[in-house]
Amino acid sequence: MTGKLAIRLGRVVVILLALLLLEGIVRAGAVSRLILSPPSTVAVKAWEDIRSGELGAHLAVTALEFSVGFVIALVLGAALGTLFFRFRVVGAAVEPLLLAFFAAPTILLYPVFVTLFGLGSSAIISMAVVTGTIPIIVNVSAGLMGVDRIFVKAGRSLLATPWQLFWKVMLPAATPTVFAGIRMGFTYTFISVIAVEFLLFSGGLGRLVSWRYFVFDTEGLYAGVAMVIVIAALVNSLVRLAEERVRVRHTL
Repeated sequence: MTGKLAIRLGRVVVILLALLLLEGIVRAGAVSRLILSPPSTVAVKAWEDIRSGELGAHLAVTALEFSVGFVIALVLGAALGTLFFRFRVVGAAVEPLLLAFFAAPTILLYPVFVTLFGLGSSAIISMAVVTGTIPIIVNVSAGLMGVDRIFVKAGRSLLATPWQLFWKVMLPAATPTVFAGIRMGFTYTFISVIAVEFLLFSGGLGRLVSWRYFVFDTEGLYAGVAMVIVIAALVNSLVRLAEERVRVRHTL
């Protein structure tokens, strides 16, 4: 058994044991079902949501808002991160401000975005772009700055053009740090979309969870939360897979 397979099996075992423990606690009456639902009934409710199409309708809204927000954050973050790398003085002046802003609870700014863009997808996407762009900017800039100068000198000795030097040498060397920023950007963009949907009650998975919270539909609430976690885990796995393929491609 390889190390990666053992780790994955270990994760599955831990998750199953945690679910079995929750199932036993709730069914034993140690916790009220108004507070916590058995995982088995949550799974049944999630399946009913999938079959009825209710989940799909909300998922489509969230997927659109997240996709638009993440693509904008990715393009903007990569462009500004490269700009800060090329112009070090600008980067040194701006990046500490971005990190300070990122460390603050930016979700509290949602009333500002609502005032500017109204109660709709525009406010949600704008908020997601702000929260998702910053980690990408910082990691792209840091990754490019952290490239070993030996690689750069080797590329120049082979008469590589500035464009070739960037794409063939610097970017592959910065891949681990850059993809770390992309994963963070994905995570914060997704969290922001769900959180603002929950607060604005405008649509998407956040609205589904919010509505079920207000009507005390405990099973439906946890089913919605479970689907959000599963979707986030799947997409994050795809990002990791893309990172591994990029590394292998540039290694060969």
